[in-house]
Amino acid sequence: MEAEKKVQQESSLICAGDAFISKRLSVYKDERFCSLMEKIQRADVSSVNLETTIHHFDGYPIGEGKTDAYAQAEPYIADELVWAGFDLVSQANNHAMDYSAGGLFATIENLERVGLVHAGAGEDLAEAREPAYLETEKGIISLISACTYNLGLASYPRKGLPGRPGINPLRIETAYELDPDSFKALKNIGQKMGILPSSVTDDTKEFSFLTRDKFRLSDQSKVTRTLNKLDFEGNIKAVKEAKRLSDLVIFSLHDHSSATKVTEGFKTREVPCEPVGQFAHACVDSGTDVFIGHGPHVLRGIEVYKGKPIFYSLGNFAFQSTLITRQPSELFERWGLDINDSTADLYEKRETPPNHFFDDAEYWESIIAECTYEGQTLTEVRLYPITLGYDPGKPLRSQRTTAGVPRLADGRHSGKILNDLRRLSAPYGTAIDVKDNTGIIKI
Repeated sequence: MEAEKKVQQESSLICAGDAFISKRLSVYKDERFCSLMEKIQRADVSSVNLETTIHHFDGYPIGEGKTDAYAQAEPYIADELVWAGFDLVSQANNHAMDYSAGGLFATIENLERVGLVHAGAGEDLAEAREPAYLETEKGIISLISACTYNLGLASYPRKGLPGRPGINPLRIETAYELDPDSFKALKNIGQKMGILPSSVTDDTKEFSFLTRDKFRLSDQSKVTRTLNKLDFEGNIKAVKEAKRLSDLVIFSLHDHSSATKVTEGFKTREVPCEPVGQFAHACVDSGTDVFIGHGPHVLRGIEVYKGKPIFYSLGNFAFQSTLITRQPSELFERWGLDINDSTADLYEKRETPPNHFFDDAEYWESIIAECTYEGQTLTEVRLYPITLGYDPGKPLRSQRTTAGVPRLADGRHSGKILNDLRRLSAPYGTAIDVKDNTGIIKI
């Protein structure tokens, strides 16, 4: 009888997107900043994607295959994340291996120094794919972290050989299906340029060259994407293991892929490619309680599937990618600069039109999500709009030192962000109510 009268214990989980953080947050004292930090700090558990490496330039720049800026933050940033209230960090993303194994191991050392539970990267694939566990008085929380970006991937040890350090992959394989005329034309071009594999003959109906992507003969031309079978099975196995050993399972996916076709009114970056949605559903079917997406640097829609929230992208939580004081030589070369140019010169060259990556206002606004539970049952999701202090009417160089710091959005900006989120979530049938500048999803 006493057990029947027991009230279910309430708990809360804060989910944040990409933290590309390179400078201290704790120096800010304004009201909207402090209100945001209080929400993160008062939650029972708070999670964020660590979109940087934490060390004093340990290791070596990864080099081949790297095209964007290298992410690095000083060791005190680990302390800053704890100060902000975070408990869990995901590491599987396209910056985790920017400084190769040395940078990765130094990052892990700094995370463990401050007691942050982390998942998604390690000395081999077994460690990178392994769930991490956080013990709280209200239960054990597990985290699995993966990335769709094909750089710095970990591997399993095999037959006396060590595995490769890196991140836990969820590779998305692309096939370009071509109609007969296009397929024949592509083969002819490859033959003329001398870059077609020698194994390709007149009867060949599928081949790869230049990239790992496949070109396949079909009735009509289209792009298809599928999940790598081994990655899918390995990550789902990790989810099932975590479910048996914890009370709440979080899956964190850093995804840079986009939909091949979108309906009118949507941008490609705003919509995940089809295999991501399929994988998110498979995660929930296998025991995931919360699916947290990030990576495209913009918001994507929210789906509630079988009573579990799927955040396809929470956007940027902090975005200080152009305050890192050093960048490697190959990045200077890529932008036509030389040994006499400075890091500030590099950043300004990357920001000069026609380059426009940093000009999109949607990169500088997002949300954090608070999931409330009664026992292990989700009852409500609250969505708090945030802005990162960027004025799209000014060049980034004039606001470099202040842009990228998160704050609760004011009324005008919060309305715009929540309206965007309603539009993005509508295809999933998700209704978002708005009250006091907060989005509310009732389960």
